[in-house]
Amino acid sequence: MSRGILDEIDMERISQETPELSELEGMVLSLGPDSLSISPPFLFLPESAVPIASVCFQDTLYTLQEAVYALSEVFAHRIWYLEKKDSPDKICAAFFGRFYADDAALRLYSAGEHLANGIIMMLEISDNDLKPYKQKRTSQQSIVGHFLKEQKAHHPITRAVSKLKDSKEWCTTMEYRGKLVHEQPPTVAGMGIVYKRRKRWEALPKGKGRILRGGPDKPEYSVEELVGFIKPAMFQFTDTLTSVVKYYAELQTILKGH
Repeated sequence: MSRGILDEIDMERISQETPELSELEGMVLSLGPDSLSISPPFLFLPESAVPIASVCFQDTLYTLQEAVYALSEVFAHRIWYLEKKDSPDKICAAFFGRFYADDAALRLYSAGEHLANGIIMMLEISDNDLKPYKQKRTSQQSIVGHFLKEQKAHHPITRAVSKLKDSKEWCTTMEYRGKLVHEQPPTVAGMGIVYKRRKRWEALPKGKGRILRGGPDKPEYSVEELVGFIKPAMFQFTDTLTSVVKYYAELQTILKGH
């Protein structure tokens, strides 16, 4: 089952709910690894990883574009199933809303990993530099974030990354993504009966036996709540990527001055 075609007014409504990426796209796509590798007066040695950062930032942009598309489809499906259908279909609105919200969260995490790798290349951070920060961490963005905070506290990239890292909405989105991948997918309202992975028998007070607490469980989220943290997280990530790419574009000018 797929949604129908929305008119221009509805599409304009949706565009107001997602980041505008055209300026960012222009900046990222103007920085290619070949041109940076030969940029006069040969700012980067042949073995330098700095030009590779441009590829990482392109990957980040492409993944962000996909996340923006996924979020736009949350709004599109809700408009179609709740406003355009003769009889509102709340189940389909919830199903597709959850589906695309999950996709957006997953892609935002992926975009964060690409961005972290781009920062590693851009700042020429070595594996040995990061080794102390890999203990009990697997996420590249977490590893790089802790490295920057301790080793480059006053660097402009650190300020940009820390703002995102400290965002409540970004942290909630990353936690939600973690549950999707590593635990029971969070339950969402509007899709019928849901159950948590829990034991149904509970102990009575004072050891007087057990009681079966049957029946469905309360959903953890609504689609509106998912959008409530994924949407601002997406805007915040867009701002962070923009700041990082601007610094990268200025890096050649900085190096030419030395």
